[in-house]
Amino acid sequence: MKRIMSKNQSFCFLLVLFCCLLLPALSMAEGLTARYLENSEKLSVLELIIENPAPTSIIVKQHIPPKTRIVNANPSVTKFAVGKGEVTWLIKAPRPGVQRIQLQYEKPLSGRKATAVIRCKSPLDGRLMTINVK
Repeated sequence: MKRIMSKNQSFCFLLVLFCCLLLPALSMAEGLTARYLENSEKLSVLELIIENPAPTSIIVKQHIPPKTRIVNANPSVTKFAVGKGEVTWLIKAPRPGVQRIQLQYEKPLSGRKATAVIRCKSPLDGRLMTINVK
């Protein structure tokens, strides 16, 4: 009996440890989950998982080193402040499902990687939510 209890405690400990390591990579709010699938020196791919009901609109701001040149952006960028290193997308009436935002850089990023701040209103009660993704 003691052997079974010891194995259960070890399993529970490993499960909690695994969840603690996995959760920081995933950021979420009501109706929306976000994470980087890839965030390297040449490419960043931000994945948004939009639930049902979806927020009415989503604002995504990615921060990259100032004066970084972008070779390709999918979907197209709504606003790009080169001096600030701030790339903005406005996603109006998003549909439930998976949406990916991809940025390809002309030269490898120097120093830090891209980070994102996502803002939307809760589809349940209308309060403003902010998600930080690193």
